Amino acid sequence: MDSIVLNNIPLLILIQLVSLLYIVTTFLYGAHFFRDTGFAGRYKQPALALTVLTHVVYLGLLTSIEGYKLSYSTFNLMSMVALTLAITYIFIEFTTKSDKTGFFVLAFSAGAQIISSIFTAQSSGTGPAFSGLGIGVHLIAAIFGFSAIAIAGLYSFLYLLLFRQIQKNRFELLFQRLPNLEVLERLTMHAVAFGFIFLSITLFAGIIEQNASGETISLSEPRLISLVAIWLIYGASIFVRPITGWDLKHMAYLFIGLFVFITALIMLMTLFSPSFHGLSV
Repeated sequence: MDSIVLNNIPLLILIQLVSLLYIVTTFLYGAHFFRDTGFAGRYKQPALALTVLTHVVYLGLLTSIEGYKLSYSTFNLMSMVALTLAITYIFIEFTTKSDKTGFFVLAFSAGAQIISSIFTAQSSGTGPAFSGLGIGVHLIAAIFGFSAIAIAGLYSFLYLLLFRQIQKNRFELLFQRLPNLEVLERLTMHAVAFGFIFLSITLFAGIIEQNASGETISLSEPRLISLVAIWLIYGASIFVRPITGWDLKHMAYLFIGLFVFITALIMLMTLFSPSFHGLSV
């Protein structure tokens, strides 16, 4: 089977370089978090900026093969999830002035990109590709929605770890380096709000695009049901929490479960489904 990248030397180099840069950047953030290494502290942010820039160039070159159409396949989605996670984290770091959660977010981002690189290199690239505003909004909103779900799950996990350390009077590394519980709770709920907004856009843009294109998507499709269910849960979480007065520890397990579920779903689709919704062009 012919590969998308093996016959394109610049693309082959970039796909390897992007994965390597994610590994190096994650290592630098980890070294600074766990070891407080001065070298890592100085160069981790420039490394992250270089990683994101190189990733944007890679995706631009990849989509240019089809005339800048969106390749609607799971392995490309995972690469774009990795990029949106990194971009979202940059926004969080510069707006909150806290770089203490970077290792955990970027580790997941690096994993998604490495898996994407492996499957992209093995793919023939014969799957469907789409162009147009409607499908573009639908896909990009879905990517940012999945990224928000991932970040909410990761921050919920960190919140529970820190909460348990405080509960047991164990003021160890996580207590010293992570933001406090209030900040983690606020970051998590911001991620949930963003997830709800982007999933809403995903659903409405998908409906509009379906009507415009004449394509039919079954309402019983498991992926569509999963998306609607997560959208409803996130929406309920935003409105129920102020009414009930629950703090994050009552909902953290739910957000972690949704994060694990959506990650497993993407992995399964990568292995068994070359594209979403069974669409073809």
